[in-house]
Amino acid sequence: MAVDFLAGCLGGCAGIMVGYPLDTIKVHMQTQDYRKPKYKGNWHCFRTILAEESVAGFYRGMSSPVAGVAVVNAIIFGIYGQTQRHIPDPDSLRSHFIAGALAGIAQSPICSPIELAKTRMQLQASSSRFSGPAQCLWHTYQQEGYRGVFRGLNITFLREAPSFGTYFLTYEALTRTSGPGAVSTPCMLLAGGIAGSASWIISYPLDVLKSRIQAIDGHRYNGMIDCLRQSIKTEGYSCLYRGLSSTILRAFPTNAITFTVVMWTFRIFERETNAVETQTKMVESIKEMADVGKKWDTFVSNVSESMSIPTLCYSTMSMMSLSDLKLCSSTFCQREEKEVKENREDKCSKVEEEKLKGGKDIDEENGEKKMERTFCEQTMNTVSMFLA
Repeated sequence: MAVDFLAGCLGGCAGIMVGYPLDTIKVHMQTQDYRKPKYKGNWHCFRTILAEESVAGFYRGMSSPVAGVAVVNAIIFGIYGQTQRHIPDPDSLRSHFIAGALAGIAQSPICSPIELAKTRMQLQASSSRFSGPAQCLWHTYQQEGYRGVFRGLNITFLREAPSFGTYFLTYEALTRTSGPGAVSTPCMLLAGGIAGSASWIISYPLDVLKSRIQAIDGHRYNGMIDCLRQSIKTEGYSCLYRGLSSTILRAFPTNAITFTVVMWTFRIFERETNAVETQTKMVESIKEMADVGKKWDTFVSNVSESMSIPTLCYSTMSMMSLSDLKLCSSTFCQREEKEVKENREDKCSKVEEEKLKGGKDIDEENGEKKMERTFCEQTMNTVSMFLA
């Protein structure tokens, strides 16, 4: 989820930097007096602002959306990602629309005050009293209270739900491919631009009403319905789409950059996560191999120390050399001689007692020991010759 928030933040900042001048033109076109229109069109509006306020006029009030874009886009992409993962049938287009609509509703309480400050900063003259969005919101709070700060919130809810639902649904539908490969960057740019344009076409009339209500003189409207009634009565239905062309011109590059940055952020973090997981698995495998080697060394040592039969002396698993084998054979034979000698001494003490019972049995027993020793020596010599 943290990656969702970070990706949304980076994508939103990139989009604001690209599209903010066109957004300024849009707001000027939406709110101008229809009786005495100041601008004849988007190009005339652009030239007028550039002549009167220079390039800085296009970026006036940008600190407000930039300051809030981290929170707004983090909420949008975070809520969208989490909702889309937990909703039934997450791969369907309907699920993407629902997740996008919920994301739009969730960010509306934050987006509304930010857009109010942005709108009023864009419409004020260069010599006006507001030096920044924070001062604008503070002045609005002092004059109108919380109700003034959140003016236009209800219409923002109505705008954002279908807008972001269409936004994510369109992008998902355009980027679905039949092949297993990842979506290319040009495809991301094209799909993001079309998705942004489609979402604005759906929600633009509501955005016009919101901008008029949030303007400095927006108090002349009693609400969304009254604003709609007065606008249509005095200007006709065409007013609901005034400035749409500049909005589309802004929406295409803005959302193309936004979606591309977001998706590449996901890819980069996914690669880093996979690399970390691979390294972790390799380290665990190396540790397991080292543990097996230690256990094997311990096993060999224990076997070598506890070895007491000739067959283990020449076992291939003990990794013993030929000299070690001969030494083991000699040690075993010396042990056998010692045991025979001790048995002989014990038997000699009883010779006198056993003479009457038959000394022949003792000689036969000693003869069997000698034969056993001779057989052992011959066997070990044969094995030594074979290994040599």
